[in-house]
Amino acid sequence: MASLALGACSGGITPAVTPAGAASAAALRPNLSTFYGCPAFKGHPYNDVITNARVDKHSADYIDSMIQAGNTAGFYASTGNEQINLADKKTPLLTVQPKVKYHQFPVPYPWISNFFIEPTSDHHALVVQTHSCRVYESYSTTYGSGGLSAYCGANWQLRSHFKPMPAGTPSAMASGLSLFGGMVRWEDYQSGAIAHALDWTAIAHTVAEYQFVAPASDTDRLAFYGSSSYQLPYGARLRLKASFNTSGWGPQATMVANAMKSYGVYLADTGSSSNGLYFSNDQYGNNSWSGSDLSVLSQIKLGDFDVIKLPKVQSVH
Repeated sequence: MASLALGACSGGITPAVTPAGAASAAALRPNLSTFYGCPAFKGHPYNDVITNARVDKHSADYIDSMIQAGNTAGFYASTGNEQINLADKKTPLLTVQPKVKYHQFPVPYPWISNFFIEPTSDHHALVVQTHSCRVYESYSTTYGSGGLSAYCGANWQLRSHFKPMPAGTPSAMASGLSLFGGMVRWEDYQSGAIAHALDWTAIAHTVAEYQFVAPASDTDRLAFYGSSSYQLPYGARLRLKASFNTSGWGPQATMVANAMKSYGVYLADTGSSSNGLYFSNDQYGNNSWSGSDLSVLSQIKLGDFDVIKLPKVQSVH
């Protein structure tokens, strides 16, 4: 799959937003995930364990609506395209020139000329500033003689809870969620467990066009092609059923499935033909993931999930 996100940062329309709802009360214990000495968001919401969280009363309706709209594919590990750049105190700070006036970058990003930019169409860039434990993310990123520019993006402090973007605002993802926060990092695998929720990229036109729930803040604004009134909002959290059998699976796919059971997946964006999960290379740019191991994720279908009780649904037009 060349690109997971089809409509990331698709804003530019003045949003009309309904009042924010209360966040899900699913926190059971803190996450132990760290990245080069930094917590990978300390606390809620990416790090909530949701094994005992309540299932939404319309869970089956949301799942059925996506399937009816055409989402019958399994999950897919998108490997080899993403890498997290490391910055330190000596890394220069560059002003990010916005490509559109309605997405601004209020703070400079740490950047040097050899930092990695995703080579496929989304052109994501991720930088973790290790001394401050701050993450910087951007979409449609370019760097050259004209400096650093991007279409949209966001930055967060990793030592605190994930702070949602203002309603109607994307991040480097259409939903406003953190690409770093929900990415399967090679360092997760090395630690022995993926101790955080994952970002999930659904097949385009099978989820809500305008609806989202916290901790998301925006949508792809792509039309829903189904007929059901139950359109899954961006930011919805799904949990792989505990009964799903991974016997005989390799260690990498098993670890991903276990994370789906314990932490779940957030609807973060939309893509083309599969239900995508983001994976990062190691710090040296090596793609050490095993395609044969991870290929069994295609056996996981939407019918294998429950939708966790949704916060108040908000709408952006």
